[in-house]
Amino acid sequence: MNTTSTARPGVLSGVRVLDFTWKTVGPWSTRLLTHYGAEVIHVERAGGWDDHRYNATPSIVTDEPKVAQTLGMKKVYSDPQFNTHRDESAAATERPKLYAAPYFNTLHNGKLAISLNTKSPEGLKIVERLIGMCDALVENFSAEVLPSWGLTWERLHAINPRLVYMSTSGFGHTGDWKTYRSYGPTAAAQSGLSLASGLPGKPPAGWGFSYLDVMGGWIGGLSLIQGLLQAKKTGEGCYIDYSVTEGAMSMLGTYMLDYQVNGRRTRRPDFPPGNRAVFPALAPHNTYRCAGRDRNDQDWWIFIACETQEQFEALCSVMEQPGLVLDTKFATNEARVTNQAELDQIISNWTRPRRRYDIMRKCQAVGIIAAVVQNAEDRVEYDPQLQHREVFPVIENPEVGGAFSYERYPVRLSRTPATVQTRAPVLAEHNQYVFGELLQMSEAEINSLRERGVI
Repeated sequence: MNTTSTARPGVLSGVRVLDFTWKTVGPWSTRLLTHYGAEVIHVERAGGWDDHRYNATPSIVTDEPKVAQTLGMKKVYSDPQFNTHRDESAAATERPKLYAAPYFNTLHNGKLAISLNTKSPEGLKIVERLIGMCDALVENFSAEVLPSWGLTWERLHAINPRLVYMSTSGFGHTGDWKTYRSYGPTAAAQSGLSLASGLPGKPPAGWGFSYLDVMGGWIGGLSLIQGLLQAKKTGEGCYIDYSVTEGAMSMLGTYMLDYQVNGRRTRRPDFPPGNRAVFPALAPHNTYRCAGRDRNDQDWWIFIACETQEQFEALCSVMEQPGLVLDTKFATNEARVTNQAELDQIISNWTRPRRRYDIMRKCQAVGIIAAVVQNAEDRVEYDPQLQHREVFPVIENPEVGGAFSYERYPVRLSRTPATVQTRAPVLAEHNQYVFGELLQMSEAEINSLRERGVI
């Protein structure tokens, strides 16, 4: 482990990671390590910015920034916030709209940020110097990118034998598909997860816009920690070739085994089950509309399930419909499963005019499984359990103009708790620290590199 990195609290304090990640799956992996004290140096292209600083914020940034002129290798923008070669002391007094991007602030909080032109020979020399003082290098490019820089695994290992190198891609860095580009939805579709989503007789619903980018990031973070542990034990680095599609296949549960053993396909007349329970078959087990709508005019919902006969009888009592227990269509769980469409309609008629939290409290009070289907506002503002566990610590972010809630690492270690170390960095915020303190460059060298568009 590198003992000269900036001191941060956590079990990974002293670990330094060179972060060439972009989009979502890669940045999520490296961000997880910052919660336990790792120093992650996120590299953005000189004269540019990480895509997530600009994307996904149409209400804040509405127009692609315009290049005013080109000087050598660097672009000069009419809006000074986009110029990474500008006077950094002056940049500290700005509050550019670019920094309000929610994706970037979520994916990169706790990291350091530098700018670097990897297309220039001088820039690549700087990359190699940084590799020599880092414990890990992480990227999520397609397979040909780093080799095109001359940075094959063999070269990386020669520069730093203790280095853990993790490549994250849709299909891995070997095989016929190694050069294919992909996103989270691509991996979800290719792995079979998308086909397993939705309702019987309906098209696949998918798993949100980018589920596999996030879950893939968790798998990547775990893989990176495993590589670091191996390097600590053996003194030798390793290459982690992580395919997000293969990682997604591990989330399919019993589907592939069910096909091999029973010959059952993922989509059939009664499958996939949506919110209904299959293994074991239970009813009721579904989500139901409630009274009211949220501020985005979306319906509110509640989830209700009964695992036992006692829970179902309690539900009938709460709904003031004790006669359902005596109805042969609902008297046993087997009967309820057979007639669950009709049962779902009865429960939905009861929940529809009632408020979701009232229903949840009444059900939970008598031992019925019930949970409000929460949105982001519910989780951040109102959930008492999350507030008690301080899941969303508040971090000051003057670049955005206030204090905001960030997502804490959900795993609690008793002696080394996870923390949100800092807000997300601004453009080139840590150039002086990395190039000046770590690489021992003089002010004249740094200024010269900045003026020539290398950093």
